[in-house]
Amino acid sequence: MEVIRLLEELEDMVEVSNTIPLTGKVMVDKDEVKAIIEQIKLEIPGEVSEAKDIKVKASAIIEDANLQAKQIVQAAHVEAKKLVDEDEVVQEAQAQARAMMERAQEESDEIRRSAALYVDDLLEQTQIQFSDMIKTLNENRKELQEQ
Repeated sequence: MEVIRLLEELEDMVEVSNTIPLTGKVMVDKDEVKAIIEQIKLEIPGEVSEAKDIKVKASAIIEDANLQAKQIVQAAHVEAKKLVDEDEVVQEAQAQARAMMERAQEESDEIRRSAALYVDDLLEQTQIQFSDMIKTLNENRKELQEQ
């Protein structure tokens, strides 16, 4: 930045210098101009070197940022895959749970049907026994009445 300051100083010197009439030229102190030019020559290598350092640092910063961005994207992909996998596991577990509930319901319905048939069979046997008992009672009463 020192070079810019020196160039501005040189420009100011030209602006405030005496002009030669009818020529548009100015008169400047040769030694002053040479001194400023010499200072510029001395400053340029340092500023060029500083600019190169800044460029290298900027490249390193950009490279680091790109690496970090890549790592973030990779981590996001891993996390997204994990969430998808977990979602698939949850869906599979829910499907298995539904299948188990359906089987349990079917088994429950079958047990109810079997129990109803068993109870109906017991009631039928009991009815037959009661019918036989009533028949026997009726016969016994008839015999009793005939005596």
